[in-house]
Amino acid sequence: MDEPLENLLTDFEEPEYNYVGFWPRFGALLIDSVVLWAIAIPLNWFLSDWTSPLGIIITSLIPFLYNPILEYKFGATIGKMALGIKIVNYDLQRLTISNVILRNIIYFSIEIITLALVLYNYYTVFDADEGLQSMADIFSFQFSPEIILRIIVLVIYIVEVIFLLTDEKHRALHDRIGKTYVVRKMR
Repeated sequence: MDEPLENLLTDFEEPEYNYVGFWPRFGALLIDSVVLWAIAIPLNWFLSDWTSPLGIIITSLIPFLYNPILEYKFGATIGKMALGIKIVNYDLQRLTISNVILRNIIYFSIEIITLALVLYNYYTVFDADEGLQSMADIFSFQFSPEIILRIIVLVIYIVEVIFLLTDEKHRALHDRIGKTYVVRKMR
């Protein structure tokens, strides 16, 4: 008959946050993509020879640093901020540097793979003396390390979406690794 006070209190407590699912996160990703393009295009114009290896590396650093810096400093990227979304740790507190690094380890890996592919293509497809090789050479299908890396990246993204869609707290794989939630404060 005597219920513990603890159980009575939890029956009346309302959650402070909603876990954010796929579509708002996808919307934030689109906004972040526009922001990154708005930074990259003028930077490429300023570099003038942005197709050089140095230009490629400098341009690749933007997305490599964008998420971790903004997530650590503000708890959200510009896209997430625009949609009222925040990233918190499992205690619903501000992210630690450890949370940010672990949360972004998959993206760091993808960025490194992407940079490697771009540089690989630069040195195999573009010849400084002859210019761009024929379109048939560029689009010919070969079971090469490049194709294998692209398949790995695709599988990682598919796994991310599956985790996000099937988890009751809408955690993608990178959220689990970083021990984070993506939330929206209830009004």
